[in-house]
Amino acid sequence: MRRSRFALCLLVLSMSACDWEHYAMMNSIPARGEPSLNPVVRVYLGMDGLSHSAVVRARERGAFPHANLSRFVAMFPATSDSSWTRIFHTQRFAGYEFGHYDPVKDKVYNKALGGLLVHLVPPLEELPFTLPTYAQTPAYYRAFDYHASAYLDALWSYDRPVYGYYKGVDNVFAALAGRSQVQDTFTAYLLETDVIGHIRSEDDMVEVLVALSERIEKFKRDHPERTFIFTFFGDHGIDGIPKPEETVVDFRDQLEDAGVVTVESMEDADKEEGPAAIAILHTRVTYVAIHARPHWVAEVARRASTCSAADLVFARGEVPGPEFPQGLDWVSVWREGNLVARFGYDVATDSYVLPSNLDWAALDIPVTFNEGAPYGLFGDDALFSLTVDRTYPDFFFRARTAFEPISVQYPSDIIVSYRHPFMSVGYQAPIASLNGVGTGGSHGAMDRLGSVAALLSEERELPPVVRSDNLLELFPALVHHMRQREVELLPGAVGAELDYDRLP
Repeated sequence: MRRSRFALCLLVLSMSACDWEHYAMMNSIPARGEPSLNPVVRVYLGMDGLSHSAVVRARERGAFPHANLSRFVAMFPATSDSSWTRIFHTQRFAGYEFGHYDPVKDKVYNKALGGLLVHLVPPLEELPFTLPTYAQTPAYYRAFDYHASAYLDALWSYDRPVYGYYKGVDNVFAALAGRSQVQDTFTAYLLETDVIGHIRSEDDMVEVLVALSERIEKFKRDHPERTFIFTFFGDHGIDGIPKPEETVVDFRDQLEDAGVVTVESMEDADKEEGPAAIAILHTRVTYVAIHARPHWVAEVARRASTCSAADLVFARGEVPGPEFPQGLDWVSVWREGNLVARFGYDVATDSYVLPSNLDWAALDIPVTFNEGAPYGLFGDDALFSLTVDRTYPDFFFRARTAFEPISVQYPSDIIVSYRHPFMSVGYQAPIASLNGVGTGGSHGAMDRLGSVAALLSEERELPPVVRSDNLLELFPALVHHMRQREVELLPGAVGAELDYDRLP
């Protein structure tokens, strides 16, 4: 009851303060600057859900003619808040999304109505009181000069996504026109592309991208006193697959049918005789995070893989036997009740140990082994090149780091990657009609459809494929601007670096 009252307070306070951040920003813009002091302005535009496939189609119609294009492979699970956090190397987010389990307090935060409101009204950093940590805005927002025109932008965007998108674009260019008077770098965030991907279709996404390209070219013509150089990047793709009502599921129901009791704390889990787990219902995404006691992880993962929504189930694993190198971190992968993959990571050599007795081809991973060898040792660069064009791009790095506290403070023990066209029902809205919203497409699963975003840049040449962890390495001006904005940059994932010039 207390949590529901808090959620309602968030909504009321957000309504009463909805425009002060935008008002303060727009009214602090200087009137005019001297072009000779910043003749070149670099613009970095983060676009939520910027799908590579949609960008390719837009370019076929002439969009972004001066930009180089790269596939931009997101983390797993490919979901917004933790992905942006990882891209920008900012302070860790508590969970993969606002809804998360805190193992220190043994408690699930931001569930039900409270989670829905915190998700829809995230930019709360200017409210005149101290919020609990589970309701604070993510640190990556500080990387952007512009990220919303009002506190209820997300809510209005889900109501009218295309209108919300064009309103957001108008505000981005208004802010750019002002900030470029004195800044040589400008950063902005557009949420609405993700909303269009969830609610509308890829055709609609292509249309708004073509319109954005035209708007950019017009802006350049209208401001000939400076040279504007644009770079765009997304945090994940959009699978573009509509979700029928019967495939929008509460995975807890399927776990119960598989013999796993779902609970909301480990204290409750310990009261059960059989396997029990905490399943986090995220927003309308294609994965589920599960927490379990170590001795139940393998069994819960196995049973979860028998559920109809599951494609692959990833879990923290153990070394298979004494013939394998000891002291490594292992990941196990399950499908339809069977262990289909497992691997260990050697941090000292940045390489992966793969058992030879598994059918890797069934996962579309064409690895080969020396005859009679119990395992093979493969470098990260080699496996990146081997899998990046396959069904599950950058499979090993993404699966391993999903369980590491890189951008997520409390990563789960198990992650269920859904098969198409299944999707999590996510938060349940108090208005029944709202529960059908957001089923036009989604993201989060390991497969390439929702995992591959786009990176476009007029600033530099790009590798054909870029691991999203490496964005800041490619754009030092962006890093400099973030430091000017007093964004604290943290170390990224161990072994994330790639030698793009020498990839196989």
